[in-house]
Amino acid sequence: MQLQTTWGWLIAVYFFLGGLGAGAFCTVALIALLSGERFKATIRFGAWASAIVIAVGTLALLADVGVPLRALVMYNSFVNLNSWMARGAWILFFAILLNGLFALWWTDAALTRAGRIWKPLVEQRALWRAIVAAIGILLNLGVAVYTGILLNVLPFRPFWNTDILPVLFTVSALDTGLGLITAYATLRERANGVERLRLILEAFVILLILAEGAVLAYYLQTMMGGVIDAVRSAQLLLNGALSPLFWGGVVGFGLLVPLLVCVVQLSGLGKRFRPGVAPVIAISSCLIGGFTLRMVVLLAGLPQMLSSPALLQILAGVRFAP
Repeated sequence: MQLQTTWGWLIAVYFFLGGLGAGAFCTVALIALLSGERFKATIRFGAWASAIVIAVGTLALLADVGVPLRALVMYNSFVNLNSWMARGAWILFFAILLNGLFALWWTDAALTRAGRIWKPLVEQRALWRAIVAAIGILLNLGVAVYTGILLNVLPFRPFWNTDILPVLFTVSALDTGLGLITAYATLRERANGVERLRLILEAFVILLILAEGAVLAYYLQTMMGGVIDAVRSAQLLLNGALSPLFWGGVVGFGLLVPLLVCVVQLSGLGKRFRPGVAPVIAISSCLIGGFTLRMVVLLAGLPQMLSSPALLQILAGVRFAP
């Protein structure tokens, strides 16, 4: 069965990086709101990572349409706010801007220079950071949801045209972003209380993995009970040409491996392994699984067949007696 080829790997890169950056920002913004400056290194890393990966993902999206410099005239191109394409473009633009601003607020050199211009920026930095973090969480959730809505709004691709897809991509985005921050906090954070932070983050990773698995199962179950074109797409993942990538990359690497690693870490058995091994395995598999999920969903999005019921019966092997 032929795979979807209209949208290629660059779109999958955008879906993955946009979701990863959004999930990373939401994680460090919540850490900042709840703990203040205690885990400064982790917050600064997550803020910069979120801005950079979303920007790179956006460039991949623009590169796919062949005109990367179109971003320079976005203010003139995306004026129809009834279109999700226009809404998503502005959400991406403001998310990159706000994430970069948040990162600068956690960078000492930038904060010192800004304080020379306007002292309240430094003196009231906790307030400004909280405001930017709260707004940023909403914007980045919008980025995560939009990666699914970009496919969801296409009516002639039944496998994509469901509200479950934005939910799946959002949960996966939070999972991969949280996994990245958990790995960094485990490997590089040296502040007091980092062990407790790591345990909390790993517990939430487990919850998100279980949530992602449940949404994924519901999504495929819904598609298998839908129209024939949605069934054809779902079968590509479950037992067709994409099944090795789905079962190995998405279910194996993306769900089971990080789930097992986090369970082992929380149980205390991870202390038997060399320090740093478990986080590297967990984040590597999580990132592989996150990208593979978006790639297989993209490849499986077969177009709706425009054919008569009689042709469908012939393709199904139905024969009529003369």
